Amino acid sequence: MISARIPEWKKPISVLIVDDEPYLADIAQRFLEMNHFCTDAAYSADEALEKIRQQSFDIIVSDYQMPEKDGLELLRQVRANNPSLPFILFTGRSREEVVIQALNEGADSYIQKGGEPQSQFVELAHKIRRAVERRNAAAAIEERNEVLGAILAASPFGIALVKNRTIQWANEALGQMLDYTVDELIGMPVRKLYETEEEYVHTGEHIFSDLKVRGQSKIHTRLVRKNGSPIDCEIQMATLNTKNPLFSRMVTITDVTKRLAISRELEHLSRMPHLELSPVIEVNEQGQIVYFNEVAIDVLIRQGNGMGLEAFLPPDIGEILSQIPQADGCCLYRSIQIGSLSLVLHIILSSTYRIARISAFDTNDAKRIDDLICGNTSR
Repeated sequence: MISARIPEWKKPISVLIVDDEPYLADIAQRFLEMNHFCTDAAYSADEALEKIRQQSFDIIVSDYQMPEKDGLELLRQVRANNPSLPFILFTGRSREEVVIQALNEGADSYIQKGGEPQSQFVELAHKIRRAVERRNAAAAIEERNEVLGAILAASPFGIALVKNRTIQWANEALGQMLDYTVDELIGMPVRKLYETEEEYVHTGEHIFSDLKVRGQSKIHTRLVRKNGSPIDCEIQMATLNTKNPLFSRMVTITDVTKRLAISRELEHLSRMPHLELSPVIEVNEQGQIVYFNEVAIDVLIRQGNGMGLEAFLPPDIGEILSQIPQADGCCLYRSIQIGSLSLVLHIILSSTYRIARISAFDTNDAKRIDDLICGNTSR
């Protein structure tokens, strides 16, 4: 028979009772088990340490006064290897100095022996639950922080924690974006990342206004890399302190330089009506067609006799693509035949985007298009 796995939150709390008097340990075990705890007992500090090595417990409850090693010495050895394992110490009455020392050395709580046994064990059960709940809550927060830290560190976006206009934490992506190491960024005033004082003040005023009203902000600005070269950025941030929204902020920075360049390029190309009327193909360095327009498909339907988009590629396309890294903006020409249609290919190489942009024109239109795009660049 396969037993279902019990969820962690439903499992009974496992308690190790440590007392050199077996009778007292047995009483504690019986009471706790009646209240749905799972218990084990050790009758010396050394036996307790051996049991802890062999199995896991949610909490240790130990008597203070034991021969050879007392409860404080057991606490020290437990803390050396299990710093987060909850530990409750049983002490005799009028032993306040022991209580203080135990709390200073990492005990979670204490119970003084004596008095009515029923009340004492009820108190023990309550303190056990509280100590384990605190430990579980702290472990959950630590795990969440570790996961969050891993996500932020692995993010492709630049992320930073900014306090009092100084970078307190940054991920690798931000360092790579700005050409700094993470260590160089930490402790750096934000002002150092701006090109001019005017840009810094203007951006800051916009951000502060947004944070006061909405607790978050989004703005486009220009920063500078370590070597002084500019970088267009989109900055998004959210406050971490609602009482003082301007003091502590989580910042995400995205490099939009390429996006703005593409936008400007598309705006420029949109002013060239021939591109809407002629076949256009884009090929990457590996010879893969990464873009084509509808006009190219229309030409193939009418003239291609089953040919594919590769019909627009000249025979020496491999050699042409090999020139991309060194020939940004270079214009080349080739002639091809698709069915009965004779076309001149106007090829622009872009080292920025690592593509060759191929526009196909009727022979009669090629010279006019050349003048428009390249300003009579030599063939």
